[in-house]
Amino acid sequence: MKIEFFHTMNYWGPNHGDSWPAPPRICDTEWVSATYGHGFTECAAALDAGFDSLNFAEHHYSPKQLTPNPIIFAAVAGQRFPGAQIGVFGTDLPLNNPVRIAEEYSMLDNLLDGRLRIGMLRGTPNEYLTYGSNPWESRERYEEGTLLLKACFTEPEPFGWEGRYYRFRNIAVWPRRVQDPHPRILVSGNSKDGAIFAGRHGLDLGFSYMAAEKCAEHAELYRQSAAEAGWQPTADNLQYRHFMYVTPTDEEAEETMKSLGSGGGLMSLFKGATPDIMMTMAQIGAALGGVPKHVKIDPSMAPPMSMGPPLYGSPETVLARIEAIHDVLGFGRLEVSLGTVNPLPHDAMLSSLKLIGEEIIPVLHSQAESTAGALR
Repeated sequence: MKIEFFHTMNYWGPNHGDSWPAPPRICDTEWVSATYGHGFTECAAALDAGFDSLNFAEHHYSPKQLTPNPIIFAAVAGQRFPGAQIGVFGTDLPLNNPVRIAEEYSMLDNLLDGRLRIGMLRGTPNEYLTYGSNPWESRERYEEGTLLLKACFTEPEPFGWEGRYYRFRNIAVWPRRVQDPHPRILVSGNSKDGAIFAGRHGLDLGFSYMAAEKCAEHAELYRQSAAEAGWQPTADNLQYRHFMYVTPTDEEAEETMKSLGSGGGLMSLFKGATPDIMMTMAQIGAALGGVPKHVKIDPSMAPPMSMGPPLYGSPETVLARIEAIHDVLGFGRLEVSLGTVNPLPHDAMLSSLKLIGEEIIPVLHSQAESTAGALR
């Protein structure tokens, strides 16, 4: 099993609060510099610990996630760490021009000499309040955009595209990718539609924070769709993302998490947003889930996301939780974040990474991809 380090560059500056969007006036560029400096140090510590990849993602208007263009950050990280595998999971494709994204990833794959994996995602509801994208078009626009991106990578001659959402008279992406025909592409399996789409088109499948049982339901649809398309995914095609913080004892991890106030999970990213923005995001979330446009959503009535327990605690506790998820889902890649919602203190993150390298990674690496046996 592989283990990957997901870093969102959570702003280290004081007094940025919990609002979304966050007012730019409170952004101190010296703290931004410190944030990125800490981030690179933590990435180096992760590689020293034995992590298999450094991963980044696209998010907007939030101090919690200072990577509005993860492709830039991936390029810098790839130059700083010349042996590291780099993942961008992912680009919020409905917010972007797929042809431009294909050009940027082609350039990045050359800068990284073929060390790149990429993910095409639809983005969280707040992202649809950035560039005016229509969430009711999101699913179809996303699927067409992903297929257009693949065509940009695979068509050997200049070509045109006449789709429902994208129209281009001439497309000829330069430079060619180092990886032939293109870097591996991952899509989200948090929805059934995403899992079926990935299986149908030969893509990797990623899950974020969901309970293992729900992931397993979608993974089965993925495997069925892949079989119908004439191929068979392996464990390496499945990636599972969750929060991780490892300390010598469970009590230490619980004390740190309590002090950070991160019990709200992903919704902590938006807990300071105004009621009207929360109402809008609830409606957008419903749209992303396929609810018709005329149906009004009351945020208080929305079912909570089916999140699995985070990977917090002693090495023994964390390994047991990984084993339980693995037994249900059978994934081959574990992607972990140590500070998406509330940043761990820098020293705490470094000490946790060191302990993960000593106690967690050797166990995960020792498990063959084809073996579903115990991790301990």
